[in-house]
Amino acid sequence: MTPRAFLLGTILVAAGASGGILLERHLLAAPGVSTVAATAPIAPATGGKKILYWWDPMMPAYKSDKPGKSPMGMDMVPVYEGEEPGGGEPGVVTVSPAVVNNLGVRTAAVERTSLAPAIETFGTVSFDESRISHVHVRARGWVERLQARVEGETVKNGQVLFEFFSPDVVNAASEYLRELNRGPGGGGIPDGVEIIRRKLISLGMAERQIEEIRRTRQAPDRIQVFAPRSGVVTQLGVAEGMFVEPIMTLMSIVDHDTLWIFAEVVESQAGPVKPGMTIEARTPSQPGRVWMGTVDYVYPELRPETRTVRLRIRVENPDHALRHGMFASVRIAAPARESVLAIPNEALIRTGAGERVVLAVGDGRFKPVPVKAGLAVGDKVEVLEGLEEGDRVVTSAQFLLDSESSLTAGLARLEAPDPGVAKAEPIWTEATINSPPSAERTVNLSHPPIAAIGWPAMTMDFAVDPAVPAGELAPGQHRRVGLAKNPDGTYRVVAVEPSQADGGAR
Repeated sequence: MTPRAFLLGTILVAAGASGGILLERHLLAAPGVSTVAATAPIAPATGGKKILYWWDPMMPAYKSDKPGKSPMGMDMVPVYEGEEPGGGEPGVVTVSPAVVNNLGVRTAAVERTSLAPAIETFGTVSFDESRISHVHVRARGWVERLQARVEGETVKNGQVLFEFFSPDVVNAASEYLRELNRGPGGGGIPDGVEIIRRKLISLGMAERQIEEIRRTRQAPDRIQVFAPRSGVVTQLGVAEGMFVEPIMTLMSIVDHDTLWIFAEVVESQAGPVKPGMTIEARTPSQPGRVWMGTVDYVYPELRPETRTVRLRIRVENPDHALRHGMFASVRIAAPARESVLAIPNEALIRTGAGERVVLAVGDGRFKPVPVKAGLAVGDKVEVLEGLEEGDRVVTSAQFLLDSESSLTAGLARLEAPDPGVAKAEPIWTEATINSPPSAERTVNLSHPPIAAIGWPAMTMDFAVDPAVPAGELAPGQHRRVGLAKNPDGTYRVVAVEPSQADGGAR
């Protein structure tokens, strides 16, 4: 390039720059054009909606009346009138349709339905104690001709168990026969036959054996002992030839056509259980088979070691398929509760402080509401208070919405000052600013002793409250700084004023 061409280019560039500066000044001086508009960002058109404030969604508590960056260094976004997070109501969460779809939010209606509670538990099969008979003799003697010889043997009602020789019984039988032979006309004692007959009964002789003496006119040398009921010999305490006395239990016979099942229900489920309720029983040994029974008795005490209530259930066992000692699963069906408000069980949020659901209030807004839950049956739970028929509750992703709502409501409570509590005044001190605020909103200050908090003179870093403009903390300046105590015991800068040492001038 020749020197002449270079000089010509330089002149043209200078001329263009001068023209641009003049044009800019002309525009700024033109009527209706604000000088602020030339430097501040211009908000996008929103159809006439008013911008309420600017904020960083990552720092909901920090708001500003102008655009810029938040203390976290993020670009703040505008919040327009009518589009406030949560609709302006604490605890309400507004979610866009796209986010609702991404989270998989599903809702279900609160509806009236019928709930038939059923309690599932387990139990143990046992003999019906009201159908157990013990066999004793009523006089001393010896057992002869033992018929039932082993435990577990099945006997029939009226079957001969053994024959018994007793001198007392034989003597009474002979006396009875003598009275029969003498008769009323032979000098016998009136009603003597009946008196001796009752004596034989008291000694354990059966009516049919007494009738046989009357018919054959022969006194037996031993009496027969018959089974008092049909059943199984569960206890055998006698052998043939053994000398026995009335205090000895010789046999125990159990009728197992009917059995008991002892089951237990937890304390929270014991309330609806009443005698007479129908049950279904199942055992592992008979898959697919169901035994029907009824609750026979509800024991009055609560077992402290298991916090359960004991039940006695009566079950018919005609084919003897149920056996003593078996385990059985038990299902107790309570009467149905009609026309109750119910929601899906998965919609209920249970916490130590209570129960609540997330209510869909429309237009992508969700709000947790406290409820009082009642009976739970299967995948449904009764709602006693807090909801109305037709309300819609969230059944999936409700924990995310509930957590977000708790955060929003908590921030709202922090931002709303309590009129009954006076705000603590800052602690003021003179300070020299050693460095500008950092990206983390901390500043290094040197201050003299602070008697109010017992601090000596020192140089240290302080956090800066978001409400304090960064421009008030220029390095090398002397300022009057207000400090406030944080919950963790540290202090932060909450206010800045001109230094009194400089006469109050900035």
